[in-house]
Amino acid sequence: LVRGMQSGRSGIVSVVIPAEHAIAPSILEGAYDYLHEKDIIMALDLVHGNTGERAFAEQGKVINRLLESRVDGFILLPVNEEASPLYFKEVVDRKIPLVLVDRNTTHFEADFVGTDDYAGGYEAARVLAGNGCKSAVLISTGEFVSTSRLRAEGFKAGLKAFKMKLAAEVIAPDFTHNTDFIDQELAKYKGRFDAIFGIADRLAISAWHSSQRLKLKIPQQVKVIGFGALNLRDPCVAISSFDQDPYQIGQNAAKLLVERIEKGSWRRKPKPTQILSTPTFVEGTSCPTA
Repeated sequence: LVRGMQSGRSGIVSVVIPAEHAIAPSILEGAYDYLHEKDIIMALDLVHGNTGERAFAEQGKVINRLLESRVDGFILLPVNEEASPLYFKEVVDRKIPLVLVDRNTTHFEADFVGTDDYAGGYEAARVLAGNGCKSAVLISTGEFVSTSRLRAEGFKAGLKAFKMKLAAEVIAPDFTHNTDFIDQELAKYKGRFDAIFGIADRLAISAWHSSQRLKLKIPQQVKVIGFGALNLRDPCVAISSFDQDPYQIGQNAAKLLVERIEKGSWRRKPKPTQILSTPTFVEGTSCPTA
């Protein structure tokens, strides 16, 4: 308390993150460990839902409440990447440091720590091509979320570079398993693909099961790659995937935020700092290393 009175700081950093986000636990652990070393308290607020209006409204209420609690800074995983700069106006007006993680915002510039999703998608195409694949199905969630959009863009660029065909792009409603939907979609293209890239592990695991139900042998006839390396395994599935190292994302975000806090009188820079980690391919039984 005395130190806070002398410095004008509370010694508290807030992390606001969607409860349903797959890599949230590891991001939180990385951030906590770094802040703990710096003798800074981490206040955690979970937002119900991953995207959508309800989650967006709830995240806004959480931010406003925390501003009244005089936190020294925020680490935020946004639930709406299209948020207007007005959404963050009070944070900016009060000159409180803010670091975004995993998903960046389109209309608001802030420090960002995440994954090079484009590079991961491109590498997925390279691995599949190196395994002799000729035609791939891409399972994404469309362009609404940057992680999906960038992984899909990188994958398509890789297919072109390695002379593979895009048999189909399946747009799933969200990042959950979507089992029935993926069953129906892959059945339409049976015999026209020998590779599947799911931009998230849950989607890839559903595609693995769908391929099995279509009597397609994995990896002999169809090779499957996911993204996240989250160990979302059942006894029969070991999806080849990409490790984002979310623990390090949390560490980097906390370190960057503390640097901003310690500089004092924070102001947004014309070009915010961006730290992107390169995802690492993790071999499973669904696709060997090329």
